[in-house]
Amino acid sequence: MKSKHKTLKFISLLLALPGLLASANASTIINGSFENPPITVGSYVIYGAGSTDITGWTVVGVNNALIESTVADRGIIFNAQSGNQWLDLTGPGPNFRENGISQDIATIIGQAYQISFYVGSATDNDAYFASTIDLSIDGGPRTGFTNNTAPTDQVDWKLFSSTFTATGNTTNITFFNGGAPENHIAGLDNVSIATIPEPSSFMILFSGGLIALSFSRKRRVLA
Repeated sequence: MKSKHKTLKFISLLLALPGLLASANASTIINGSFENPPITVGSYVIYGAGSTDITGWTVVGVNNALIESTVADRGIIFNAQSGNQWLDLTGPGPNFRENGISQDIATIIGQAYQISFYVGSATDNDAYFASTIDLSIDGGPRTGFTNNTAPTDQVDWKLFSSTFTATGNTTNITFFNGGAPENHIAGLDNVSIATIPEPSSFMILFSGGLIALSFSRKRRVLA
């Protein structure tokens, strides 16, 4: 009975190891839903270039507006995808493509990562313009992600993701307004990051576990 109990514990540990390893290597996006600092319900705040007032982030370009979820304008409810607040990279005035937000995250050299985020679009009176967010990794080329979801009476959010392999212990991620000048909004919300397990490592781990399990069973038979 004790041997069977030990075998079951071994199997449970074996199955849990990939998750434990991924957690140990996990990086974190700080304030990925832009909930800090909290702002007054029904209002927005403009943050200029260089500002670090949005917790975990640095504003680049010209300016950005942090919008509270219950803002209503011209029949549109400007709702967040997650939590109460979201970021509009077009800013309050001219639609500068230099507008952006940046964060340095801890990474492991050679580790693959996946960044996930939502892009929000909305109508502008009777007109509709798809919203585009650009992502740059470590100052590299900007890659655009466009939400062309059919408009409704609120912000429509679409999930995107991108992968990269870390080349240093710190990796910079920067999101830019990637839209045309007539864009109504370039919404960004719910940014997260996760490690991508290496299939070869998992198979080695799993195979080793099977060998150990088989050896344990063989010992019991011989006994």
